[in-house]
Amino acid sequence: MSGAAGSSTTPGAGTGNSPSEGGASSAPPVGGAGPDAGGSGGAITGAGGSGGSVSGGAPGGGGAPPSGGSGGTVAVGGSGGAASGETGPFKVLIISTALEWAHDSIPTCQQLVSDLGKVDANMNNQWTTKVEGDDLADFTDAGLKAYRLIFSCNPTGVVFSGNSKVKDKAGAMKALQTYMEGGGAFAGVHSASDFEKTNGFPWFTNTLMGSYFDHHDNDGTQGSVTLDANNSTHPVLKGLSTSYSTQDEWYYMNRDVSAQPGFKILQRLAKDNRAVSWVKEIGMGRMFYTIRGHNKSVYAEKEFKTLVQNGIMWTTKRL
Repeated sequence: MSGAAGSSTTPGAGTGNSPSEGGASSAPPVGGAGPDAGGSGGAITGAGGSGGSVSGGAPGGGGAPPSGGSGGTVAVGGSGGAASGETGPFKVLIISTALEWAHDSIPTCQQLVSDLGKVDANMNNQWTTKVEGDDLADFTDAGLKAYRLIFSCNPTGVVFSGNSKVKDKAGAMKALQTYMEGGGAFAGVHSASDFEKTNGFPWFTNTLMGSYFDHHDNDGTQGSVTLDANNSTHPVLKGLSTSYSTQDEWYYMNRDVSAQPGFKILQRLAKDNRAVSWVKEIGMGRMFYTIRGHNKSVYAEKEFKTLVQNGIMWTTKRL
């Protein structure tokens, strides 16, 4: 674990289980309190253009276990609300600042998000990526207008409310809320929920995420992922197996996110019905999150890559 602010691009921590990842941070909230209310900032249009693509090797490594399971794949879903049919290239802003535990899978996550943006040969839904600096300089109303999606690749700690590199903490928090309510998109994996959990940014914890990370199973714990029966035809599940066996460092959240207003659980762990992935519509915006993504090997799994790609496409109203 690391108590210093990690680099946005290359964290300096190893794999394995981290004591700091198991439990809430003991540090009190620092900096401006998160806004609890805010008006719409106007619909996000999703500007295209170059975003400084992440460089590096192909994602993966470590030999992911087979994703076999029962009963076929999910057909085109229809329970997620009508998509607006947006098309065209867009930019993605990636958050990876690690003020606490720094996952060695952060560069792999960044590379996967970048690579998925090149999949559409017709360029109708291609995207480029930029990794945000630790100072969150893009988190202003004007700065976020350049990005159709904010993707959270395993950041940790009080990056908004207690980060000495952020000059206007309250302004950065307010900009994210305004962006989302005005039609923005947010997607995150794994420790996107081990983030701002000391009540310094309550809108993020309560409204955007629904809950935060509390503790976890050991890395490499086997589990079967199944679809939630109430949302089994959601567009984010398109092409995914109805059940598949895999492994991860499975998170336990501080509360049942399905009991929080507006959240839809998409996947669960078969052994205890724990939520694995979920979505929500917030104002005119959309969010997607999965507890998966601790180890680099997870990012090589076909099921995981499809889930992340669908999450990006749905939150940006292309699916």
